[in-house]
Amino acid sequence: MLKQIRRHFNEKRNPHLKLQRLEYRRWRSDSGESLRTRFPGLTPQSVVFDIGGFRGTWTDAIFEYYGCQVQIFEPHPRFAAELEAKYASIPQITVNAFALGRDDGGFLISDQGDASSALKQDGRRLTARVVATRDFMATFEPSTIDLAKINIEGGEYELLPALHEAGQLGRFKLLQIQFHLFDKSHIAARDQIRETLSLTHQCDWSYDFIWEQWRRKCERD
Repeated sequence: MLKQIRRHFNEKRNPHLKLQRLEYRRWRSDSGESLRTRFPGLTPQSVVFDIGGFRGTWTDAIFEYYGCQVQIFEPHPRFAAELEAKYASIPQITVNAFALGRDDGGFLISDQGDASSALKQDGRRLTARVVATRDFMATFEPSTIDLAKINIEGGEYELLPALHEAGQLGRFKLLQIQFHLFDKSHIAARDQIRETLSLTHQCDWSYDFIWEQWRRKCERD
């Protein structure tokens, strides 16, 4: 009951939270998770970015199904160390113990499991590393990334504009993005990013602030 009361007042202050809850119900009803790991066009030669690797569950599924070349990005020091140990004997999977951002540097990240975020100030926090997106992408080969999953607890509002500013968005054939709604300003920020994405990609499907998928326009030709 207390949880329902708290949710009622939160949704009254921010009606979009109710829409997000209804979108999650639609996602569950549509068995949306089935969209997250099945990509018939992938092969062992495909290059995949797992941006926000956490414990590697998504990478495990992609590698099991397709044997792709996977680049994991995980800035949380403990999770990154666990991933490095987990995949030490698998040369097709590379763990990058940093976040991609606008500039080189560092930030404080909350220590809250799969909800760890630079945008959350409560609880224990750890120092994480950031590498400038433009620099990493300038030296990364090959030129095409077949698939990227982005789930970085609010970091998408910096990463995606940074990819655009660096002229790198067009390298991604397919993007699966989870936008987060931690603040009302994220509604307008998501709209702006989606407008930018529409220059190079077309939205396949979207469950607002749950998951959405964007496909490079030339892939539809």
